[in-house]
Amino acid sequence: MRKKNFYKSDYFRTILIFILGFFLGVFSIWPGIISETSRNCFSSILKDGSDGNVKLNTLLKINPNYLLQIKNKKNIYFKILLIGDSCFRSF
Repeated sequence: MRKKNFYKSDYFRTILIFILGFFLGVFSIWPGIISETSRNCFSSILKDGSDGNVKLNTLLKINPNYLLQIKNKKNIYFKILLIGDSCFRSF
């Protein structure tokens, strides 16, 4: 019976360390994620571009270098990462 308690506490500790490491990793990569203006920038770009038609105001929010990189990527995951870089790294 004592081993079961040990495994539960070990499992809890592992999950806690994983979650802490994930958040520290995200904050170190995108330091502007804490800022509300950066999060608003990210969400407005995703909402505006989700239907396929992008407004000129949205395009002006993104750095031209990121626009060229986003256009050349075929994977949607990389496109979202580049949008996050453009909003969260320039806070």
